[in-house]
Amino acid sequence: MKHILIFSLLLSTVLGFSQTVQTADAIGFGGSMSPLVKVKKDRKEYFYHLDGNHFIDDVEEHDADLFVVVKKGHYGVLNDKGNMVVPIDYDEIELATEYEGQWYAGIPYDYKYIILKKDGKTGVADDKGNIIIPLEFQNTTVINKNSIGIAKNNLWGWASASDGKLVHEPEYEYITKFFSDEYVEVRTADKSGLAKASGQVIIPVEYDDYLRYIVGGQQTYIEGTKNKQLYLMDTTGTILLSGNTDYKAIKGSKLLIFKQKDLFGVIDPTTQKVIVSPAFESLDPFIRNLGIAKKSGKYGVVDMQGKTLLDFQFEEIRFLAANGHHKYDTGSDALTEKMLARKPPEDVRLKLIYEQQINQAPYFIEVTKAGKKGLYSWNGKTIIPCGKYKNIQFHYYRGKSFFLVDSELKSGIVDETGTEILPVQYTFNDSYQYSKEAVQNEFDLANRFIVFSEGKEEGSIALKIGLFDLDQNEIIFAAHEQYITLLNHRFFLLRKLIADYNYEFLLYDIKQRKLRKLGADITDVHVVNDSFLQIETKEGVYQLTTFDGTKIYANPSWKVEGNYHLIRFPNYNKHTLSGFYFGLKKIYAGEGNLFIDTLGQEKRFTGIDQVDCFYDGYAVAAKKIENKEASSGFKYLKGMIDLEGKTVVPFEYNEVYAAGADAEMLVFARKDSQMLVRRDGTVILGAEYHDIETSSAYPNFTFAKGSKYGLADWAGNILVAPLYDDIRRNYEGDQKTWPLLVKEGDWYYFVGKDGQKYSIKAKECSY
Repeated sequence: MKHILIFSLLLSTVLGFSQTVQTADAIGFGGSMSPLVKVKKDRKEYFYHLDGNHFIDDVEEHDADLFVVVKKGHYGVLNDKGNMVVPIDYDEIELATEYEGQWYAGIPYDYKYIILKKDGKTGVADDKGNIIIPLEFQNTTVINKNSIGIAKNNLWGWASASDGKLVHEPEYEYITKFFSDEYVEVRTADKSGLAKASGQVIIPVEYDDYLRYIVGGQQTYIEGTKNKQLYLMDTTGTILLSGNTDYKAIKGSKLLIFKQKDLFGVIDPTTQKVIVSPAFESLDPFIRNLGIAKKSGKYGVVDMQGKTLLDFQFEEIRFLAANGHHKYDTGSDALTEKMLARKPPEDVRLKLIYEQQINQAPYFIEVTKAGKKGLYSWNGKTIIPCGKYKNIQFHYYRGKSFFLVDSELKSGIVDETGTEILPVQYTFNDSYQYSKEAVQNEFDLANRFIVFSEGKEEGSIALKIGLFDLDQNEIIFAAHEQYITLLNHRFFLLRKLIADYNYEFLLYDIKQRKLRKLGADITDVHVVNDSFLQIETKEGVYQLTTFDGTKIYANPSWKVEGNYHLIRFPNYNKHTLSGFYFGLKKIYAGEGNLFIDTLGQEKRFTGIDQVDCFYDGYAVAAKKIENKEASSGFKYLKGMIDLEGKTVVPFEYNEVYAAGADAEMLVFARKDSQMLVRRDGTVILGAEYHDIETSSAYPNFTFAKGSKYGLADWAGNILVAPLYDDIRRNYEGDQKTWPLLVKEGDWYYFVGKDGQKYSIKAKECSY
């Protein structure tokens, strides 16, 4: 038996305090202000920090790990550790923070500053309370991580955020952040310029309105308007271009799309060389060296050198990814990489990788002419001429795109060469008669096959469906009134109507491309452990076979998959009833203690009446004993056994129920005690405990020993020994738990992570 009951933080019943215990009228959790708690003392309510022993009248602002706190009308800053980083001595305080993606663990704040105001003067401190900018200024503002704005006589300059040294004397009416932490935009009432964080002005304050930066290519550019003329500058402030009216970035390139008068072209700002003369009424951002352009009211496609790929004859053009999604830019790969770096759940990870694969596959060009659509390859080769089909729907499979096309209410499949690989004489739909649920996360396999239909026979309720294999470029199942199920990576199951609601079952081997009939007396088939077929016959009896038809096990009493005349043991959310677990499969054949191994040999466990599946190598079980008080004359006592039948949990418990997020824990209960046991046989709490509360919303659970309550984690470590008459966890606190609110006798206390009581108590509480 596994047993890891670890008393890691067992408390002494004698509690020593580092300071005198304070008595309050009432105590309670602080909600969203945690780790602050609420204390009512002398009929007044306070926020209180347990570690810092600070009574606070109110909290003005809470950002990052800082609290702007108020006491007797004055302001200070408290951090979440309980340290008063700024004393309560100021007239006003504001927090200035910036972060990106802070909701992901481990990503630090870009900066955290504290703006201080007192006696009409303003200064700035860092998040430790160190004064960076002394309180000597009319006003201050945080521009970015490197620069802090300071104001005198209604004019602004800035200082270094690292040491507070003056970088630029106040002489501007307004300053603000620009592009990155290396720059500061400086302004008069109606003019703007740009300086470096070091203080050097690189663009004089002579441009109208605000500056604009262009980013997205290999180089960043800056736009400014002066005397109604647009100027383009680099990040040193050097003027590169003027006289044009607009610029747009081209991803992955130092080139820009530019507008001259009312026409667009492409230019290299660093050399002033026009790459593509401004001849287009519009020019969309380039994707993979191609852009959609407009000339004389019609659209075409050009490359970044101005060469025409598709002539200007279309009413609309769209760039499409391999799955048919509209492509506006090429930025999705970087986003996918960021999401993968955060280690998402496995199903999400697989989907992201598949989407990344799609995005890296060839793109296509969809055109519309005279209201009719056509399709071209990325090199301009015609795949589907305009008007040949009414609709075109994309289907992606293993690096290639296929097109489900329709015309005159009939549909077919076209490949990337424009060849009809399935004639346009069928229909497509998401028929319930076809299922691929078993392989839903195996995208290549799931997308390999396309179901098609020939409609319904008169009086029929089901469609005539068939299946096309994109790997073999052929129909593998002709259209028929049938149900098709993709069982796994190797086999299909077909339930095919033969006459008068009678069906025959067939198994198709994808690898060998062979179809085999399963027999005339079958009514249903299920896959077991991806290796066996569980077959139900017309007589309602189950049998187990291999995929090649070899019979493994049959039993005329095996008539149900889960017999509710037997004991209903707790479900395990991760597993089904039908499988082999650790080499054994439970057989429901009118008895609750029958298993078979993978060779079909029966196994029973001596002296035990009913046994559940061995999901993680251990099984809940029950013994039938005499009980004269029951109307049946007997009752069952529950326990747990291993694969050899050895008792892990004694057969002394009246009830057993599941707990935990996936029901991976079991609570065995009798009149005065409970045990908490993991499905793998690990005893988390032994038989001397009771009142186990196992909400999956928490990373821990409460329990009782005798009349006292404690707290443990799911590994069985005792976090707080059972010393208290009541325990309440702080859902808004650290780990949704700390500090705890406990009751001992008539008094309520808070308890910290170290298991120690804090030095404040009350006879009333609120949770």
